[in-house]
Amino acid sequence: MLNSYKELAVKNLTEHCSLLNPQPEFVNIDLSSEANTLMVDFTKVRATTASEAISVIDALELMRANRVRLLMIFNHYGEFSGVITAMDLMGRKPMLYANESGTRYADVRVKNIMLPKSKLCAVTRKEIEKSKVGDVAKTLNLLHQQYLLVVDDEGDEIQVCGLFAASDLKRTLGITLDIPFAHTFSDLERVINENKEVM
Repeated sequence: MLNSYKELAVKNLTEHCSLLNPQPEFVNIDLSSEANTLMVDFTKVRATTASEAISVIDALELMRANRVRLLMIFNHYGEFSGVITAMDLMGRKPMLYANESGTRYADVRVKNIMLPKSKLCAVTRKEIEKSKVGDVAKTLNLLHQQYLLVVDDEGDEIQVCGLFAASDLKRTLGITLDIPFAHTFSDLERVINENKEVM
């Protein structure tokens, strides 16, 4: 079966071998650029996901490990059920829930404080294909949100296929929108370490 193929030449690795990391593509982006140039496209980049049953501490650790500030949340059936952001986890929500429910901070679960999909809004991929980065910036600004989900509604079901992040607009264009502060990874680490004592 493999007779018509050749054996590849293999090399032994040395101590001087390193791992190649992809170099970011430097595209000149401004407010008039096509919107999809700044979209995190889930057909190209896998979304960072978590179960709604994990603790808020574990969710913070997952964000830090993956260098993201938003997790797509799934229920125990494996269905998309909502999102949770670094602001949700590092703000007052977990402590308020713990106090109101009489539980320890370490026992607060993502499902207790996440934003369910019924309360999320999104734009369609079709809308994005005819939009500019400035349109996305204005929409985020008007919604006072750090993220804008993108959905594909062409088939039988609506699927989240990407998102825009205000932090990407700030990093790429240097513009700050009128939305709540997006926390840094060092802030995530600080909150994780502070709350390990509560466990």
